Amino acid sequence: MTDESFINAILQKGKETREKVIHEFLDISLEQLNWKSSPDNWSIAQCLEHLVIADSGYFTDLKNITEGNFKMDLWEKYSPFTRLCGRLMKDRLQEQVKKKMIAPKKIRPQISDKSLSIIDDYFKNLDTFLTLISNCKNVDIDKTIITSPTIRIVTYSLRDAFTFLLQHERRHINQAIRVKTSEGFPRK
Repeated sequence: MTDESFINAILQKGKETREKVIHEFLDISLEQLNWKSSPDNWSIAQCLEHLVIADSGYFTDLKNITEGNFKMDLWEKYSPFTRLCGRLMKDRLQEQVKKKMIAPKKIRPQISDKSLSIIDDYFKNLDTFLTLISNCKNVDIDKTIITSPTIRIVTYSLRDAFTFLLQHERRHINQAIRVKTSEGFPRK
């Protein structure tokens, strides 16, 4: 069914996330942006890059859905695992980390040295993402099933995708904020 109030709630979470990034990172230095507490941990820049890569993996499907050009394939129509996958993704990608996860290689950030433009890139990407979500107000978000861009056998409803994708967004913004509070983080 269409659910404009759900879409509006998701958009509000996206706007709050944008404000959090502005508040936390707009005046950050290049050194702070790329600083890592250890070689295995991500920098603030890598957290933002990961979100740009992960979110943009959904853009083609969302654009096709909103333009009326999306056709569910056979697996999306009949996968017996769609609801289970949706529940698992919502559980695993909670805003507050229950268990650290390893991002699929396809959506991992490349290197830690980024320019300050990654912040603008993140905002542009988030704006595109939220616009595409907003354009789904007249879409049956429960019956529209999409496939994960990273694991092609995983399917979930658009409602579940929007829920866990915004949780994922906030999860990594919180991770980037934790970088700022880590011991040894460079001060201005």
